[in-house]
Amino acid sequence: MGTKTVKPSLGIMIALALASTAGLALEFYSFVIYGYAATLAFPKVFFPKLPLVLAIVIGYLTFAAGFPARIIGAFVFGHFGDKYGRSGAFIWDLIVTGVATILIGLLPGYTVLGYGAPILLTILRFFQGFGLGGEFGGATALLVEFAEAGSSRWREFWVGWANAGFSIGGLAGALALLIPNFATTGWRIAFILSAVIFIPALVARIIIRESPFMAPLLEKKLTASAPSISVFRRYWLPIILIAMWASFQQFDGYASLTYMVTFMKFLSYPIVLISLIIIIGRIYDLAGVFLNAVFGKFLKRRVAGFIMIAVTTAFSYLFTYSLIIRNIPLVLISELFLVLFGVGLMHAFAPVLASENFPTRYRYSGSGIAYQLSAIIGGMFTPSILTALIGKEVMTKWFYVPLFYFIYFIIATIALVLLRETKGIALAKLDEEDLSKGG
Repeated sequence: MGTKTVKPSLGIMIALALASTAGLALEFYSFVIYGYAATLAFPKVFFPKLPLVLAIVIGYLTFAAGFPARIIGAFVFGHFGDKYGRSGAFIWDLIVTGVATILIGLLPGYTVLGYGAPILLTILRFFQGFGLGGEFGGATALLVEFAEAGSSRWREFWVGWANAGFSIGGLAGALALLIPNFATTGWRIAFILSAVIFIPALVARIIIRESPFMAPLLEKKLTASAPSISVFRRYWLPIILIAMWASFQQFDGYASLTYMVTFMKFLSYPIVLISLIIIIGRIYDLAGVFLNAVFGKFLKRRVAGFIMIAVTTAFSYLFTYSLIIRNIPLVLISELFLVLFGVGLMHAFAPVLASENFPTRYRYSGSGIAYQLSAIIGGMFTPSILTALIGKEVMTKWFYVPLFYFIYFIIATIALVLLRETKGIALAKLDEEDLSKGG
């Protein structure tokens, strides 16, 4: 992890993209299967004395415990990533989440530990989120800085891989639903299986060099003394606006690909069909990484961002209604637009926006804090709120789903209007502007 600056080759960029993706895939896989288990397994394992709907709501609330932990993780890992270098922080966030995930799979239930079981579950969930909080900022900073140093004409494509692990991890999580007896013992296997990619992902991160933009700052001792604190003073507006815009993607992801497991369960959809719909949605999600390269290359940032949220909002009604009427072909068609534009494209576009709004000294912390704040705004209570509002009455109260999409559309639109247009901006220019301010 030396500080010698070398122009990265295509091979280095591919390796870096894979290292970023593998770690995030592991971390988000654990996040996703927790959301599924909260509906299908945890009510009987950890909350057996509660009515079903209340048990699911409580399960989702333990799911929510990972969200404030994510912003704390972004703050802590962002501090070390911006002050001492990207690589170390990028390794430790993976270790924290990986260990917590395996321990959840081994955790005894209520019949063995009593109330200690859900308490320990919530604590482990917190550490899952804490580790995940360091992912976005680290991947965004490393990918954009290596791509810029390599004079890549497709910077947007490479940066989009900062969030590709969300898609891959989500797809793997959806496939985990097919593990036999998922609601009884299969969920434990799903958590423990996360160890399969833990070691390769960890090794890949250990060999990553320091960022070409960060290395000179470390050599010249130009890093901020407390970057996760001073970033709020210097870049509070981009943090808030990026969080507002990305909250739409967070809501869409947790509504369409997490809460919908509960929604379809109360519509008596078989688990195999639920899994199929979620799996196809995750494939649409991953496709957004590649489509983002086109959007980022040829469209202004505001135009691209608005197209994403407008198309998604328009199709949210059709997707929800098609589930109600059980028109599966229409479900899959509307899901294409709902997930490809609202989750996939926005997943890949969020690190592009974030990387262009923070200079090198604050990119890890600023990007990470903004994105994890968006998770709190858009995803933290999404499953539990929709479950509480709709409950089992999905046939009559399904309209709450598209209504919430419209609310988040308004929030994201306001953010886009106020955000700086950054298409084509050089990272060196951001650094010059930052250093000219002093501090």
